[in-house]
Amino acid sequence: MTVPFHMSRRSITRHIYQTCQVLWDVLQPLELKSPTKHQWFKIATRFGDLWDFPFAVEAIDGKHIALNAPPKSGSMYYCYKGFPSIVLMAVSDADSCFILVDCGQYGRISDAGVYRTSQISKLLEEGKLNIPTSEFKVNSTERTIPFMIVGDEAFPLKTYLLKPYAAKTLDQEKRIYNYRHSRARRTVECAFSILAKKFKIFQRPLRVEPNKAVLLTDAALVLHNFIRRRGGRMVDRTGEGTGERHVSLGSTHAWRTTFC
Repeated sequence: MTVPFHMSRRSITRHIYQTCQVLWDVLQPLELKSPTKHQWFKIATRFGDLWDFPFAVEAIDGKHIALNAPPKSGSMYYCYKGFPSIVLMAVSDADSCFILVDCGQYGRISDAGVYRTSQISKLLEEGKLNIPTSEFKVNSTERTIPFMIVGDEAFPLKTYLLKPYAAKTLDQEKRIYNYRHSRARRTVECAFSILAKKFKIFQRPLRVEPNKAVLLTDAALVLHNFIRRRGGRMVDRTGEGTGERHVSLGSTHAWRTTFC
């Protein structure tokens, strides 16, 4: 059933884009800003409490935002999954709130390629994110581990970025590590799933130009964090059960880099 708006489709479209821009302008300074060093420690604590990976501060992954291929774009937007898209590269905290995002790369570029050219990589390489340089001390041992970002096998191995062991070299200890690594890394995949579930437009190709798709995605990202921190339900794995409870999230914030 079509709901009458008493205005043209063009006017409705213009109002939607203007609203998305206002949402970004207003909520970005509140919901997507750089964590302080103290807040990074809190994020690492949450990774330890929820996912048994206490020296992680971020989980990183990419998501393909499906859209209709622009005219005369050839294969630039076609990803390996067989549909045209732009890539959303993001890192999340332990509660599946976004910390950094970079949206707008061509869909045909791999996650590793998007990461290499993204502002996220540049900021990490230059050490501009206030991530603690101190090391996490393992309980009852003398071993110390630096704080890390966790990603899948598509990402490069860095001093600040961990990836799982290759499947061909797995022994029992490496299998246990991969299991723990996967538990921490899936928080960003959960963030993507929650985003797509909450905003149904991401469950079908966006029938808009790529720059408009970036704008819609930006608005959804800040709304995602706003909802998660004020009205969402967070997983509580600190007890024996696996239920959920409401958690106050006012002390942890996130920030977004510029997009292409």
